[in-house]
Amino acid sequence: MSPAHRHGPRGVDLSREEAWVLHAAVLDHAERTVAAGRDPAQAVAVLDRIEAGERLDETARTVAQDALETYLESAPERDRALADEIRAALGAQASSSQ
Repeated sequence: MSPAHRHGPRGVDLSREEAWVLHAAVLDHAERTVAAGRDPAQAVAVLDRIEAGERLDETARTVAQDALETYLESAPERDRALADEIRAALGAQASSSQ
């Protein structure tokens, strides 16, 4: 029997589609950071954690939630409900880790 596949960071139950939206939002955040002449290291670190399936600490969750909020301003319609669901899942992870 093969192990169950998990999508996105550990501790957040995301569908494959939600994981892609989270990835797209954080990548967009990193690109906007570069375009603004700022260092994208924090956003890139969050992106690396998402891709590796690692748990997001409080700072990383905040970066991801901020990225999702900004992404919602220009996200394709198909991604908007998913982005809201991801923000709720990240908020629930924060509540359960406190």
